[in-house]
Amino acid sequence: MRKYNWSQKALRRRTTGTGRMRHLKTVQRKFKNGFREGSSAVSKKAATN
Repeated sequence: MRKYNWSQKALRRRTTGTGRMRHLKTVQRKFKNGFREGSSAVSKKAATN
């Protein structure tokens, strides 16, 4: 989309996050965790001792 500052409110209405984002929500979470898959979580009991 072209971006000029006269239409900031219009851009805000149509930007990412105004809709459902059903795919991007999961991708953002996976990105935060480094796209790890299939491993089990480290137990907190072992970490504290």
